Amino acid sequence: MSAAPILQVRNLRAAFRTHHFGVRRDVPAVDDISFDVRANEIYGLAGESSSGKTTLIKTIAGVIKPPLELVGGSARFAFLPDCESLAQASPAAVAAIRWSKLAYIMQGSMNVLNPVRRIGKTFEDFALRHIGSAGDFQQRVEAHLQRVRLEPSVLRSYPHELSGGMRQRVTIALATICAPDFIIADEPTTALDVIVQKDVLAMMRDIQGAMGASILFVTHDMGVHAALTDRLGIMYAGRLVEEAPTDVIFRGALHPYTRHLIASLPRIGDRSERKSLTGVPPNLANAPPGCRFHPRCPLAVDICRVQAPAMTELATQHRVACHVVTGEAA
Repeated sequence: MSAAPILQVRNLRAAFRTHHFGVRRDVPAVDDISFDVRANEIYGLAGESSSGKTTLIKTIAGVIKPPLELVGGSARFAFLPDCESLAQASPAAVAAIRWSKLAYIMQGSMNVLNPVRRIGKTFEDFALRHIGSAGDFQQRVEAHLQRVRLEPSVLRSYPHELSGGMRQRVTIALATICAPDFIIADEPTTALDVIVQKDVLAMMRDIQGAMGASILFVTHDMGVHAALTDRLGIMYAGRLVEEAPTDVIFRGALHPYTRHLIASLPRIGDRSERKSLTGVPPNLANAPPGCRFHPRCPLAVDICRVQAPAMTELATQHRVACHVVTGEAA
């Protein structure tokens, strides 16, 4: 795929910084991350809980509130080329692109929907200023609801009157009603049962294809990535450790952490015992030196304990950060 990137992330760093009772703490939750998201593709971010996925996308989206701080690097959107990151953009510039160019599907539908406002009023709050007259707006919303397989009567409902799957469809409709160029989706299917999840994923792929939008899709569920994403980045302890087209990752992952994530997936008819990864993710307030995965890594050698590996492209579109895989440990 040779399309120009719609998002370029370069050496992005963000940290949680606190200073209480004379004690300073600096937790590097996003540590020197670089990747591109191309036009009309779905780019996935995977990794276990506390790997930094949500903090990364909040930094990219400019949703930064203390104690989180942008430390360095850039996250540049093609539709805002003169701005190195949304966190540094003016409120007017952010307001001009929010929902019309950039949309954000947050984790958990009830984090988005106001419990005391009907769904129709929420659509007005989000999108009316971007679309036009009230009459045209009502027709467009009703037509868009049909695209996500919801009846217009939903607009008269309160969030608590809808099922979890219906609420999630509403949040997806809110994020896509203005046909944005870029959508950030943070665990949008986590709370759904597998049947509804499958339907929602197919719907997101259909809408993305129809609009030609790009999606940055975040979930810890590798099965979801296999079904939806075009390319996949694997995060561990605030760093990107592997990136490749999704089918390449599942056919031949290189990083030992990625291999563990894939090996943990259940397979029909396979009753063999699955070994869990020993240890726990590191405390980033006191991160281990070198490769952050080395305390849990079965391949770790001396260099892994003292030197952080760089992301190295070993094949076309396949990057990995591992001394052993790249041959630096020889």
